[in-house]
Parts: sequence; C-alpha cells; structure tokens
Amino acid sequence: MRVCRIDAVRALAALLLVLALVAPAGARAKEDERTAAAEEALSAWDMPKALQLAEDFVRENPGDPRGAWLLGRVRLHLGDYAGAVALLEEAGAPGNPGGYLDVARRTQAITASYQQQESEHFVFRYPPGKDEVLVPWALETLEAAYHRIGDVVGYKPADGKILVEVVANAEELSALSTLSIEAIKTTGTIAVCKFNKLMITSPKALLRGYEWRDTLAHEYVHLVITKKTRNRTPIWLHEGISKYLETAWRGPPGKALELPSEALLRDAVRAKKLITFEQMHPSIALLPTARDAALAFAEVFSAIEYLHGADPTSVERILSHLGQGLSDRDAVARVYGKPFAHFESGWRDYLRTRKYPEENASIALLEKHFADEQPEPPEKKDDRSPWRDLTELSEFREIKDARARKAAHLGELLRARGKHAAAAAKYAEAVARAGAQFPNLSNKYALALLELQENEQARRVLESTRKFFPNDVFTNLNLARAMMQMGRVREAEPFLRTAVSVNPFDPEIHGRLLAVAQETGDADLLQRSSRALALLTGAAPRTRSPGP
Repeated sequence: MRVCRIDAVRALAALLLVLALVAPAGARAKEDERTAAAEEALSAWDMPKALQLAEDFVRENPGDPRGAWLLGRVRLHLGDYAGAVALLEEAGAPGNPGGYLDVARRTQAITASYQQQESEHFVFRYPPGKDEVLVPWALETLEAAYHRIGDVVGYKPADGKILVEVVANAEELSALSTLSIEAIKTTGTIAVCKFNKLMITSPKALLRGYEWRDTLAHEYVHLVITKKTRNRTPIWLHEGISKYLETAWRGPPGKALELPSEALLRDAVRAKKLITFEQMHPSIALLPTARDAALAFAEVFSAIEYLHGADPTSVERILSHLGQGLSDRDAVARVYGKPFAHFESGWRDYLRTRKYPEENASIALLEKHFADEQPEPPEKKDDRSPWRDLTELSEFREIKDARARKAAHLGELLRARGKHAAAAAKYAEAVARAGAQFPNLSNKYALALLELQENEQARRVLESTRKFFPNDVFTNLNLARAMMQMGRVREAEPFLRTAVSVNPFDPEIHGRLLAVAQETGDADLLQRSSRALALLTGAAPRTRSPGP
C-alpha cells in the first residue's frame, strides 16, 4: 500500500493567516502574490524555484517570521531537518502532532544516525547495521526506474538527487509520513511518497518481507507524477499509474497483479461491487480494510491497463495534460477521444470481458504482517471434527478442501519426522485436490522432494505455483535450491534475485548468490553478496556453493 500527497491547502491557509496578522494592508496584495508563487512551487515539488523564492523573501525581509515559516518547510522538503527545525521554531510554528515542526523534529531524531550512499540520481539513507544490505539492490532498482519509467511517462527529474529513506517499522513510518498507525496496519501500507522524498519500511520489519524493490519503483512513479503534473493528479490516476508501472524497472509494465488480486477484481466485477474513484479519495491507505485497499489497487491498475493497451503513449499524454491544468476527466477524455463517461463505460465493459484466472486464492495470502503483530486466530467453527482444530490452526487453513487440508497436515507431520517419501505422497494428494495456488503447500511438497533428490519433480511443482505467485520468496528460493542440486548453478540466479527482492536479510540467499557469482565471474554480484554475508552473519563469506 502506498500513498503520495502534500497538504498544500493547509499550508497555504496557515501562511495566509500569518500574513493577515503581520503584514500591513497595503503590502498584503504584493506579498500574497509572491508567497502564493512560493507555495505553488513547494506544492509542485519544484524545489529550485521554491528555494529561490523563499531565500529571496528571507533576504529582503530579515527577521520576518513569514520567511522562516516558508524556508523552514522548503528545508524539510530538501531533507535538511536541522535547518527546518531551526527555521520553523524561529517562525513560531506550532509543534502540534502532524504539523510541520513536529514532523521535522521527529524526522531529525529518527534519522540522526543514518548513513547514506549515493548513485547518479538518488541519495539513499538508512539506519546503520543490517539495512546496509539494501543499498546496492536499491540503487540498482532506482536507477533502472529512473530511465525506464522516465521513458514511459516522458519525464526524468533533473532538479537534484532524489532522497530515499528507510524506516525501521510502522511507528517510524507514521512519524515521518503523518499517516496514523491504524491506517498503516489496517491497509498494510509500507511505503510513502511525501515531502519530496520516498520512504520505505525495512523488509526486516515484516514477517515474510515484501516486494520492496517494486515498492521503491512504485513510490518513484508517485514522485515523477507529482513533479510532472505539478501535483495536479487525483489519487485514482496516481495509484493506477504507479501500480501499473511499478514493474517497468525490471521488465514490461503491467505485471504487478498476483492471483488473489486478480480473483478479487473478478469477483467484484461479477458481483457489481466495485469501489468508485471518488471513494478512493484522498488516499487508498485510508480505506477501511486491507481488502478494500487491494480491490482499489486492482481497479485502478486495470483502468491504466485498459488505456495503455489501446495506446502506449496514453499515460505520458494524460500526465502532460494534467500538468497544463486540465482536470483528470478532461485529460482522460482528451487522450481517450471521447467524453470521460464513455471512458468509464468502456473500462467497465473491458472489466467484464477481461481474461481472469479461474483459480481462487484468498487475499490474506497477500496481506503484510509486521513482525510485532500477532496473527489473527482462525474463526471458531461449529464443526468439532478432530481434524478441524489441527488443520485450521496450521499454515494450510486457507485451503478450503477439507481432504486436501488434512492430507497437507499429515504430510507436514511426516516430514517433521524425517519420513520424506511418505510426506511427499501426502503432499501430492493435497496438491492434486487443491491445485497449485497455495504456495505454502507447494513449497512443503517441494522440500520433501528435494530431500529425496527428486529435483526435476520439485522444479515442476514450484513452477506451477510460481505462475500465480511469481514473487513468493520461498518458491523462488526452493527453485534455486533445485537448480543448484542439479548442478545448474547459473539457472538459479534469476530466482535468487527475485528472492532477495522480497527478503534481503536471509543469509542463504546471499550465500547462493555468492556461489552464482563465483560460477559466472560476476564481480559486482560477488562483492555485494560477500558484503551482505558479512553484515548478516558476522562471518567470512563462504567460497563454495551452499548445500541444499
């Protein structure tokens, strides 16, 4: 879940109040015009212009609290938190929760010990310690996003390096973004684009990590949209374009929806229970449930899919029209060639005829759980079957077929006792009944097969589930294990790269990447894998391929 917004209206209203209190009546019109221009530049994240106007005001009006108020907020948007705090305190800005001074103080405190590394277009700040593991992968992702997404939208920021910050948990994300903890945890928000920067939660804060590299790209799209359109893009287009383009850094756009989201959209279309664009305002992160948020993302994704499928230049053209001042309805109508109502009608027709997978998968499989959260207990049932409590308390409770669930649970009991052949037989029975859309089941089956050295069969099982969940960390790691057990070390690399894009804190992934680097002679991969192992284990890196 992501959000990108700036409360420009509140900021402008506060500044105008200050002006009304301290400026002489004869000077107000001129000062209002100048400060309104500065506010517009700040709202648009046009930082060179905003900085110049603010510094000019301070120079021409020394000691005027209006200048400190304006320049303090500019400094906040430039990542100069100490400067922002000093100026906002000088301006007499209130330190109320969520206010600019409060945000500047909290951000300064949280990031005081941060380290940073830079690439051509980005500054990446992170807490000292294991989060350094993220650096080479993050900068690689961001630079690829800069060029590839820039080509699609027709815009590449050239007004200074873009700031990216990593936070440790939901509480810190709330402190830096002003989103409430409740909104973050209810909707699974793990990254925000606000205050002219990208903020992401460290993958180690979540129980199973998350697609943090796609998330970086997603937030980068938000920043590009804000700058290109001067912050004139409504949330449905903001999120739709960002979701659709988040995979463009690594391949074709439009690959972000996994099976649970596809099934959720399919069912909502058939039941005629879509969330309206208006209901998504002002932020998808503020919708009441994670299910609502997931459906909203799927909807806006499909809207851009519909437009982009008809004309690959549509996104660039819509954003250009928005930047020129057109409304979203007029911009879309201009590109679509018909009134906005015709676009909505055409999109809904497209949704009804769009190809969906027939398989089902609970949206719970995509829910993000922070490491400090306790999982929800399964709902109590009236059925008192002796197998009910055992299987519903297990990780297979998402499987609706009772016999498949029972077989999977028996397989797990047998595997835990080292009876891998018997376990594999039970898992096979469960997969035959339930299908390949349950990654936990497929991976347990594969683990039993890998113990039996049935590597090719394990690969086939995993590839079947990977079609539905291409980013699942365990599926990709187990595929890498299978490839390496078969001596096909080079073929393990794409699976390991996907795995590190979800959970970069697993030493085994880096150990196997190190083995790939030694096999292929990739000096960059060798260096980053060696450094990651040293950070995560404190031990000298291994020089031989890790075992199964």
